Amino acid sequence: MNGRKAKERRRVQRERDVRLLAAVRAAEPVWERDVPGGCEVWQRGPAVMVAPKVPADAPEELRAAVTVHRAAILALECPGCAGDLRVTGAGSVFLRHEDGCVGSPAHLFELGERLGVEIERRA
Repeated sequence: MNGRKAKERRRVQRERDVRLLAAVRAAEPVWERDVPGGCEVWQRGPAVMVAPKVPADAPEELRAAVTVHRAAILALECPGCAGDLRVTGAGSVFLRHEDGCVGSPAHLFELGERLGVEIERRA
């Protein structure tokens, strides 16, 4: 009996995830506000997204990487890779970049360290 209940819960979860992604993809991003730390809050359907601003005073290589990262957040697809868009168990939409993608958070942190620019980590 427990196996059937678990299977049913997973099916309901998958259906919810599909509906959520469809609603997010169907909506256009709408700017909401600036937040401390050089980011902006955007609303896209039921999803709230936080995207970094491209710092004008940053080195060109970092600006380019932040531009790709920001575009991936707002478009729900990365121009630098074929990232995987998922919905977490908590209902958060998450884009996982491919290894080595210039727009991935890991690459941004590595670039910041190499260039001596502090990059703030966000949850």
